[in-house]
Amino acid sequence: MNKAAALPLLFLFAQPLSAHATELYGQEFFQSPPRNISIHNSYSNAYQRSYPVISLELPADAGANLKRIALSQINGTEKWKWRGKDLTVYSGFYDMRKRGEKGLASLQSNDESGITEIIFSPSIKPGQIISVVIPSINPRQGVYEWSASFYPESPSLPPSQTLGPVLRLDIYRSNIRF
Repeated sequence: MNKAAALPLLFLFAQPLSAHATELYGQEFFQSPPRNISIHNSYSNAYQRSYPVISLELPADAGANLKRIALSQINGTEKWKWRGKDLTVYSGFYDMRKRGEKGLASLQSNDESGITEIIFSPSIKPGQIISVVIPSINPRQGVYEWSASFYPESPSLPPSQTLGPVLRLDIYRSNIRF
């Protein structure tokens, strides 16, 4: 490696890590994106009332607040019908017994694109671990999967960061016979 090429690399690694979001062409990105993303469901029988919980950690060095999560269903025997009312948010990872606070998140669905967004008000600050409870009714039996995209709070139209793992719920046929 020649010295002319090594100097810019050395300069890049010598820079202190910033707590600010990275900006490119006027759009904001996370320095360190959300992690430890998971989905849990309180009940897994078809057509049963349930309370899916999406949990995530926004690292302390994220560099930007989290404003919204976009869920795009990529698998399932039918479209999952999220209920837009009474979302609750609580601090910490999934806990079946924990109750959240209403009014901190809302749900918006776009039937054309098939994307459902969870919008936080106020936005989630770096260093927080949160769980969002979304009242729902389970659809027909099958495997349901979503990709998740995360949007920082930004005055310009923020770009998305799609991360793995894919969120997955299994819904089973009810054994009740009539």
